[in-house]
Amino acid sequence: MTAFSFVFLLIIIGLYASTFKLAALLYRRVRLRWRDAVILSLMLMVVFGLGVLFNRLSGDVIPDLIGLAATVVIQVGVCAWYLASRAHRPDGQPLGSNGAAAVGLIGYAFLVPLGFLWAEMVSVMRH
Repeated sequence: MTAFSFVFLLIIIGLYASTFKLAALLYRRVRLRWRDAVILSLMLMVVFGLGVLFNRLSGDVIPDLIGLAATVVIQVGVCAWYLASRAHRPDGQPLGSNGAAAVGLIGYAFLVPLGFLWAEMVSVMRH
């Protein structure tokens, strides 16, 4: 792994974590620590990376539309599980699974433009 690839990976992790921080802020001013946002980002990147790897190794058997729907469901589910007790409302109470799922869905909406940016950067790096 070159130094540029490592820096690029750190930038992507930072952007991914930032989307969760922004989503938490926009969803009823929920408090989410940077540490939890980065851990969540790393978990999701590993899960999605393994999913893409297994799909490629099996000959791209999963259509793109189903893969997109699966990423939404996986992200919302992982966010509901991980952020339920780690994200807090302004009154200090834990956010709960439903609120954490909403934060995950808002974060996914912010990730769509980042996904297009990622695809463009990867295509530029290959040429």
